Amino acid sequence: MVKLTTLILSLCVVFSPLLLNAGESKLEAATFEMPTAEANVNKVLTTDKLSASTKRIVVFVPGFFNSFAPEYFSSDIVSAMQAKGFTVVIAQKLNPVGTIEENGERVLYLFQNLRKLAPNAQLNVVGHSAGGLYALYAINKGARDVKTLVTVSTPFNGVEFVENWRENSWLFKTLMDWAHLDGLRQLTTPFTQQFIKSVRVPSALKIIAYGGYQPVNWDITNAANMSAVLSVTDKFITGPSDGVVSYESAVHTTEIPTTEKTLNKVRADRSVVLGLEHWEQVLDYRHFYLLGVRNPKLIRDRQIQFYSNVGNMLLLL
Repeated sequence: MVKLTTLILSLCVVFSPLLLNAGESKLEAATFEMPTAEANVNKVLTTDKLSASTKRIVVFVPGFFNSFAPEYFSSDIVSAMQAKGFTVVIAQKLNPVGTIEENGERVLYLFQNLRKLAPNAQLNVVGHSAGGLYALYAINKGARDVKTLVTVSTPFNGVEFVENWRENSWLFKTLMDWAHLDGLRQLTTPFTQQFIKSVRVPSALKIIAYGGYQPVNWDITNAANMSAVLSVTDKFITGPSDGVVSYESAVHTTEIPTTEKTLNKVRADRSVVLGLEHWEQVLDYRHFYLLGVRNPKLIRDRQIQFYSNVGNMLLLL
């Protein structure tokens, strides 16, 4: 118990700037106003002009702590998808510590407005981490024309270390309550399982799940190994993980009820494993120079390879 509390306290020091910003973001979210369709698209990062002639769109949906990163999906990821012929849109203005319901509503509104501006486009979604759950919520609430949902390290079976720490550490539980981290509390196994049972998706929707993991090694300056901070959280996760989500939770082949009263099974693609820790899967590789990583270009190369493969898969479906 003492050891766990000490580890959590160390992580709190590392993430303290994020948690201070969390309280501010909660206040901003309360005054959020839904904009018009044109204005809404201006508030997302869109890499190409949207019009009736737009053929294929990929919407990237960030996960928890989304707006704390200066660029949640790197330009290399965007370019990899553009190279496959997709118009790329990145959802912005999500609450970084918001609930599935709150951010799901924002994603739904984005989908609706994209459909107004590009009525003939094929709509595909890539959700990272909790972003996959936000997208599921939006599809459940009315975005029925999404063709494919690709999830990357989405915790279909919960985030094990969050549940473990909340149950066993007074410090972590107090911190979650103080920072109003209701969205983080939703990432426990019981809640994610309950959420999946509550949604209804079209039977035609294709859901493809990917996961990633890295080895824990003494050489934390090597981008091929897990960083010092996530090596701590990895100790409280069963099996291989990316430091936040276990590989098995990311590729958990759960069955989601459909609007046609059947079951839509999440298809896990285990043939492609993303060999990057949780934040390396999406952030610009240059940020990791600041953390002492000596070969961050490895992060860039693995991002490009993985998301290029995802683009190829979307073209075949």
